[in-house]
Amino acid sequence: MWKFWKADRSEPTRPYWMIWAAIFTIAVLNIAVKTMDEDKKLILYGFPLLFLILIAAGFGRKLSNGRPTSGWWLPLIPLSMLMIWYVFVRIFGYFSLAPILFHFQYDMESNGVVSSVAFQIALELLPFILVFVCWRQAARGHHRMQTLGSWLTVPCLLLNPFTLGIGDHVMRANASDQANLMDHFSDASLATTPQGQQPNLIQIYLESTERTLWDESLFGKAASPLKRLENRGFSATGIAESEMTNWTLAGHVASNCGTPLLGLGAIDRNDFGNVDALLPKAVCLSDILVRDGYNLTFMKGAKLEFAGTDGFVSAHSYQKGIGYEQIGANYPTRVNALGVPINPWGIDDEDLFDAAFKEITALSGLKKPFGVTMTTIGGHSPAGYISRSCLADPDVMALPNKTLQAYYCTNKLAEAFIDKLGKTGLLKNTVVVVQSDHLAMRNEIYRQLKSKDRKNTFILLKDGLAPQLNATAATMVDTYPTLLEALGYTLPGRKAALGVSLLSGQTTLAGQMGLNLLNDAILSDYAVRDRLWGIEPSM
Repeated sequence: MWKFWKADRSEPTRPYWMIWAAIFTIAVLNIAVKTMDEDKKLILYGFPLLFLILIAAGFGRKLSNGRPTSGWWLPLIPLSMLMIWYVFVRIFGYFSLAPILFHFQYDMESNGVVSSVAFQIALELLPFILVFVCWRQAARGHHRMQTLGSWLTVPCLLLNPFTLGIGDHVMRANASDQANLMDHFSDASLATTPQGQQPNLIQIYLESTERTLWDESLFGKAASPLKRLENRGFSATGIAESEMTNWTLAGHVASNCGTPLLGLGAIDRNDFGNVDALLPKAVCLSDILVRDGYNLTFMKGAKLEFAGTDGFVSAHSYQKGIGYEQIGANYPTRVNALGVPINPWGIDDEDLFDAAFKEITALSGLKKPFGVTMTTIGGHSPAGYISRSCLADPDVMALPNKTLQAYYCTNKLAEAFIDKLGKTGLLKNTVVVVQSDHLAMRNEIYRQLKSKDRKNTFILLKDGLAPQLNATAATMVDTYPTLLEALGYTLPGRKAALGVSLLSGQTTLAGQMGLNLLNDAILSDYAVRDRLWGIEPSM
């Protein structure tokens, strides 16, 4: 061992070698702290110890006196894999193969979103680039550092979060003892149309606004407007997040079609010819409502084309899909000093609510029941987007960070929107749903959110529906039959697709299996997926 550490004593000393060691130390600690989602102060506390260890080991001290030896790059393989995992976790809050494969199939451009995400990725990659450069300087052509790197490569591959994540997905998806979801699937097309005047539907998705925000000790008054709405209606408090429901469109599909967004994938059983029409054989809420004479509109402030939303809207009977192209021209686009839009997704939430009010007013003048589904952007990671009117609201701006300010702002706008509809008589014979699309991804309050038992938001307002807190263990698929029953439909077994109505008092799949087993069944499913995409079993 002593010979190993003495092997390079004859080599000349590298100028400024301690600076390279310091840069390497800071970069490694930065990656470690963010990977484990710990306090950034640990970088300061850990620096002296790790730096002294590297100095004692002579990291980068000696220059190579010969040709570069092969294999110095081996540790960069697991480091690159960690980098991929790290970027996904830092931006999206999780590393999951299913949504990654799904998004590769669809248009990801939405105004300036790609540029914004690319800039965020560049910032997250910076510490890895510094580690790459420092390791190359220290190890390229150096027998001692190269040998050390070779020793570390295999353990770093085996214990890599990227490797573990992919391995876990593959094993769970191919396990032989999973529950068969088709055994629990109910045909929603058998829903019986209500008698008498059918109620209208207003469905508001609040981006990432999970129920966890109710905790005032951690998040102040960010959710207080939603608490007031909750006191007026039915509220489900036990809706956990299952696999393939953890991004916006997946949340929409789960709550409107009663199934996770079971994508075709890019590895197993490709069939890209079907991707323009998303889940074409699913019978969703919109399909049933249009069958029964409703006028339906889907609205969002971003582009409809982003991540397949237009495919969902067109495949499931909405007569009108309104996105940034249709709304944006009527409202101001805020830009920074460089002329770059402050909200790269599209319009402010206050403009979306204003446009929705006009759409509801127009639809209410027709002689048919109507439904308007709208999805906000205020709570989107990494720091939310605060509507311009809230910038002058001292109540909003008093909260300690942009994320909480954005949540509070949009929640206040939602409450004001519903109150305005009520005052103008537009809530007569109308069911109003306020819900999150999914749990929040990485943002400024993510550590606090993770410390709690996280649940989604689901509030149902309807004349005659007594205020109630319902703690039934559920997932987003269970909101689908709940909505149908709230609209007066009668369901066989009080079920639709994979969901069980939360108004029924019956046990859901999440309650019956537990969330972990349900997630495994979702990952291993082919039968339900093939049915919803119209894939023949023989393919």
